[in-house]
Amino acid sequence: MRRRGLTLIELLVALLLIGVAVAGLVALWPFGFTMTRLSQDLGVGYNVARQEMERAKNIGYLVLPEASWTAGYDGLGNPTADEDPHYTATASVTTIPDEAGEVHSRCLRVFYVRVVARDMTDAVFETTVYFARGGI
Repeated sequence: MRRRGLTLIELLVALLLIGVAVAGLVALWPFGFTMTRLSQDLGVGYNVARQEMERAKNIGYLVLPEASWTAGYDGLGNPTADEDPHYTATASVTTIPDEAGEVHSRCLRVFYVRVVARDMTDAVFETTVYFARGGI
């Protein structure tokens, strides 16, 4: 005589297999959120650094002071005056003297920018650009 239907052991094995598959998917969920946040921080950090470079470029080679400054940006990369911004961009400008050690309008200027996200200790993005009197 043949019995139709599932036995209790078959049902428990099927539930065990489904449970293992669901547990694997649930374990991947935080990893996906972490990777999404990191890629967003990298993309926004890149755009914040570009904004700082464009700001320095628009000031102009001869007027750009040899100094450092810090600017705050919100989570979308918009400038903000908040005391605790999501991104902090630190930029600095230095001039490389010529072979004789003199600084004049034909010298290269080094523009360095470092962007750090609020939740991170390492830089999200950092770059160095050389300015010349004729442009970048």
